[in-house]
Amino acid sequence: MYCKTTICKAIFLTWLCLSGFIALAQENKGANRTIDSAMALSPDYLPTRFAPLPTAQYFPISYTPIDTTLNYIYAYDPLLLPQNLYQSLGINGQAHKNMVFDMQRPLGFNMITLPYPLYFKKISDLKIYDLATSYTDLNFSYGLLTEFMVKATHAQHIRQVDFVVNIDAASNEGYFIHQGINRLSVNGMVRFETQNQLYGFLLAYAFNHGKFAENGGLEYSPDFTDRDTRDSSITNDLSSFPVMFSNGLSLINTHSGQFTNYVNLKTQKGHYFGTVSYTLDFDYLKSNFTDHDLNNLYYQSRYYLNTDSTNDSIRYYSFANTLQWANYSPTDTVSSQPYFFRIAGGVRHEFVDATSPGYRGNQLALFARTSIRLFKVWDLYGDISYGFSGYTRNDALARVGARFSINPKQRHYLGLEARFNRYSPDYIYSHYEGNNNMWDTTWRKQFLFKASAFWTIFDYRLSFNFFHIGRYVFLNSKYIPEQSEKSAQVIQLELFAPLRTKHFSLDANLALQHSTNKAITVPLFAGKLSALYSTRIFKKRLRFQVGVDLFYNTKYYADGYNPILHQFYSQQYLITGNYLYINAHIALRVKRTSFFLRGGNLIAGLMSFRYITTPGYPMEGRSLELGINWKFYD
Repeated sequence: MYCKTTICKAIFLTWLCLSGFIALAQENKGANRTIDSAMALSPDYLPTRFAPLPTAQYFPISYTPIDTTLNYIYAYDPLLLPQNLYQSLGINGQAHKNMVFDMQRPLGFNMITLPYPLYFKKISDLKIYDLATSYTDLNFSYGLLTEFMVKATHAQHIRQVDFVVNIDAASNEGYFIHQGINRLSVNGMVRFETQNQLYGFLLAYAFNHGKFAENGGLEYSPDFTDRDTRDSSITNDLSSFPVMFSNGLSLINTHSGQFTNYVNLKTQKGHYFGTVSYTLDFDYLKSNFTDHDLNNLYYQSRYYLNTDSTNDSIRYYSFANTLQWANYSPTDTVSSQPYFFRIAGGVRHEFVDATSPGYRGNQLALFARTSIRLFKVWDLYGDISYGFSGYTRNDALARVGARFSINPKQRHYLGLEARFNRYSPDYIYSHYEGNNNMWDTTWRKQFLFKASAFWTIFDYRLSFNFFHIGRYVFLNSKYIPEQSEKSAQVIQLELFAPLRTKHFSLDANLALQHSTNKAITVPLFAGKLSALYSTRIFKKRLRFQVGVDLFYNTKYYADGYNPILHQFYSQQYLITGNYLYINAHIALRVKRTSFFLRGGNLIAGLMSFRYITTPGYPMEGRSLELGINWKFYD
C-alpha cells in the first residue's frame, strides 16, 4: 500500500518508544506537582512561551503563551484550525491555497512558491521557546482507513544554550485512484549567547520531503457531484471514478539553513553602541514530476521532448549573505518602555544557481527598518528594501504602520498599515523548460499597494484591507503564464473572534471579499465556526470536551491545480462552493495526556456530493480519526 513506507514505520516506532519513555520519566516526578530547575513548585507544568525565529531582518521578539487547553487538540491537520480558510486537493498533506487573498513578497530571488504553506516548513516558520528547562509535545493521529500523522517537538534550555527539534510526518492513501501522499518535515535550531551578552549565534535548519501521487483530479467532476443524494455510498465506489493521471508522481525535497552570529558593541562601563550581525542563508530545492501515460487532455497534445513519458524537474540553490547594524539585539524582546527609537539597516548579497530552468546570477539589495514609540501610546514602524542587480534589479519593498494603544494589558489597539511592493514574478513564470510546458518571457514589474486598518482586543481582531494590484502575473487555463493588462482591486473585511467562558468557547473566522479582476477570484464569503463545550468529570480528574466545526464558502471560480508545475491556475468553467462542511469531535484529558475522536464531513452524501474546494478534487467524504497528545513542561 502506498503510505506504508519504511521511513514512516520507522518514525512511528521511534515516536512510540520516545513518548513512552518520556511519559514514564515525567510522571514519576510526582502526581500533582513537579519541581523545576529553580526548585520552585508548579502544578504539573511550568509556563512556556514561544515566538517566531528571528530571521536576517529581525525585530524585537514578542512571545506568546503555549495553549494548554483542549480546544485544538483535534486539529491534527492545520487545515482544520479555525484560523485557516483554504482550498485543498481533498486529503491531508496535499497542495492548498488560501481563500483569503493576500500577496506577501520576501526580499530577494524566488524561483517558485510551493503550494504547501501549512506543511512545508521554512526557516521563518520555526519557533524559539522561552522556558526554564524543557518542553516536549508529542502527537499521533490515525484516520480510518488510510491515514496517520506523527508530530513531535522538543525544546531544551541548558545554561546559555537553547535548542529545538521538530518532526512532522504524515501518510495518506487517499480514496480515489492514485491519490496518496508521504510527507516528512524535520527542522530545528540552536541558539547561544555568552553570559556577558557580548556575542551570540543562531543556527537553524529545515528539511522537507514530499512524495505525491498526482492523479490530476477527476476526468469529469459532474459524474461525482451530480449523483442522486439517495446514493449513500461515500467511500466504497470512489475507485470507479476515472482520473486524469494514473501514474503521475511528484517528488519534492527542500533544504533551508540559517547561521546568524552577532556582536553587541559594549564598553567596559556598559555603554551600548548597537549590534553588528552577519547572516548566511542557504536554500535548495529539487522537484520531479514523472508520468508515462500522456494520452489525455491535460497535456493538451504538447510534447517538446518526449511523446510517451515525461520527467520534468526544477532544481536550484542559493546563498545569501547579510551584514547589518542595529541599535537592538536579536534576543531583545518588545519593550514596555514609554519611549524608544529603534533603527537597523544593512546590505544583502545573494548568489543563485539553477540548473532547471537555467539561471545563474547575483542579487544585491540595501534595506533599513525602524520602530518608534511616542507619548507612551503610539507605536510607529516601517521597513524598506531595494534591489540593485540581477533578476531582482529595481525591485522595491516598503511598509509603514502606526498603532495606537488603548489598553496594553488587554492588548487593545487600533492601527493603520500601508505596504507597497514592486517586484519580479517568480522565476518559473519567466523561464521554464519542460516536456509539456516551455516559455522564455520578460515581464514588466508587478506592483502591489495594500492599505489596512485593524482593531484588536485580547485575541479578537477586526481588519479592513484594500489591495491595488497592477501587472499581475498568473497561470491561465492553458497553464501558460499571462500578465494582466487590467489592474485589480480587492477589498476585504475579516473578523476573528475567540469567545471564551468557563465551559463554552466559540471561535469565529469570517471573511468578506470582492475582486474586480477575473484573474484573481475569491469567494464573496468564507467562514469557520468552532463551538466547544468542556467540563470536568469523575471528581474533576478528567477534562471532557465536545465540539462541532462548521465551514462554508459561497460559490466562485476557484483556481484549478496543475501538478506538473506545482502551481494553481486561473479557470472560469467550474464553480465550487455553497456546501456546508460539518465536523464533530470528543476529547478527553487526564493530567498531561489528551485523546480525541473526530468525525469529518458528517453530512457527506446526505444533502449533496458537492464537497469540492478545488475543481476536480473532491474532499474526503464521511471520515473518522483517532488521536493522542502528550505535553510535558519541566
